[in-house]
Amino acid sequence: MLTEYAKKQILLKPRYRQRCAAIGALLNHAGYALIVVSRKLVRFMNHHVTHEASDWFVHDLPKLHAKVRDILIRQRVDYGKYYYFYGYPYQALAILGIYGERSTEERFDAYELGTLVTANDRVFDLGTNCGFVALYTALRTGCYAEGIDINPYMIEIGNECAKYLRIHDRVKLHATKIQDFTLEKPYSIVFSFATHWTDDENYRVPLREHFERCHSYLKQGGKLLFETHSADVGNAEFYAAMETLGDLFALESKRDTDRGTRHLYLFRKH
Repeated sequence: MLTEYAKKQILLKPRYRQRCAAIGALLNHAGYALIVVSRKLVRFMNHHVTHEASDWFVHDLPKLHAKVRDILIRQRVDYGKYYYFYGYPYQALAILGIYGERSTEERFDAYELGTLVTANDRVFDLGTNCGFVALYTALRTGCYAEGIDINPYMIEIGNECAKYLRIHDRVKLHATKIQDFTLEKPYSIVFSFATHWTDDENYRVPLREHFERCHSYLKQGGKLLFETHSADVGNAEFYAAMETLGDLFALESKRDTDRGTRHLYLFRKH
């Protein structure tokens, strides 16, 4: 009963949602801080065989988190545009203890990216936010990945994380508008995860125009993994527009994600 009351009376109110996000950020900070302390304890116990360079992944996390906090503070102060999740990253990256709204690792598994992407692929993530899906896919599969987003602060966080994970040689994230991006070399896979229109209204184009743009990024036979917005589900106009794309792509699969609140399509370029 209490859970249902919270959902109906609290979680629908923006000020309470913001407080929940802030509490979550504090708990996340405390959690990763304890992990760092626990590793220091193990290092102390094994000081005769262990040194900082061999335990860098956890040892240097406080430095990374300090950089992320600084970037988020600068975003709140300087960025006069729309940003997601009450000033915290929209994407979370659990392997680095980065707090956010949507779990990158969970999405990687739910979207079956480990099966779709191989080490030989060139992946492009359109509207990448922090770039965590792109960089985590590169980390797990060995592929080359690029991403773009209009928010320079999210891109800065993503690039810092790519450097921390030592994969910045095969992950390139750029702060730019979709409309201003210039293709240098076609990709074998494009991710478009709820980016065919954006909440900040910087990108609002007909659905076909968005698919034509994705089509132009792909090499022949390349694949487009397309996630809808929640508002698209059940929208007759959206479904009608999707039916007109057969000259651009062949549909390989369609399934629901996020408890049925979104659709995930896999297309192949003709």
